[in-house]
Amino acid sequence: MIRRLIPAFILVIAATAAAQAPVPVAERITTQRDQKTRVSIFSNRAIVVSILKGKQQDFFRRITLDENEYLVYLSALQTEAEAMEEEPVSSDVGSDDYTVQVTLHIGPDAPRLIRFPSMAVVSLPLSRVMGIFDDLQQQVFDASPSAEEVRTWRPHKGDRVQLFSGGYAVVTEVWEDGMLVLEHEDTFIREVVAPDYRDQVILHIADRKP
Repeated sequence: MIRRLIPAFILVIAATAAAQAPVPVAERITTQRDQKTRVSIFSNRAIVVSILKGKQQDFFRRITLDENEYLVYLSALQTEAEAMEEEPVSSDVGSDDYTVQVTLHIGPDAPRLIRFPSMAVVSLPLSRVMGIFDDLQQQVFDASPSAEEVRTWRPHKGDRVQLFSGGYAVVTEVWEDGMLVLEHEDTFIREVVAPDYRDQVILHIADRKP
């Protein structure tokens, strides 16, 4: 049902992206004094949030949206980009220490760069674009730190993992339905982990067996 609601050209973008190196679709950089928060949307459904404080990276996390969710966001961005006025900022009141920079690689006149103070009055389409970035940024903040690593992991017997609870465990069984049996190295207790809960139990894949 969702696919029927998505414009054909959006589906083409998403379909061709899989066969190509990922490219940026849209990006927002919010600057607050010496801190920069970057939210990037890529053609391979990846959402990346990074926070730079001074010259030090304070935060970096990536998630991958499922296809239907990604298409909904992509369609919404396209719609708002097409509706956006030539001058979407009606007031530039604010400070150069608190700025927002939005880059859209879809829609008319792409790539389009819009820069404005964070306290500026903006048009409804730009406000909705900001809301999309806010939502995606929050999804990344709320995601497990290991979500992306665990998502791409193909577990094998003998793999060694670091646990959120502390310590390490070894994969002793991989069931057909995706259930894992982990044996804790310090206690030898065995724990069964369902596929949907892997990123809540496993912090890092420490050693992968070929």
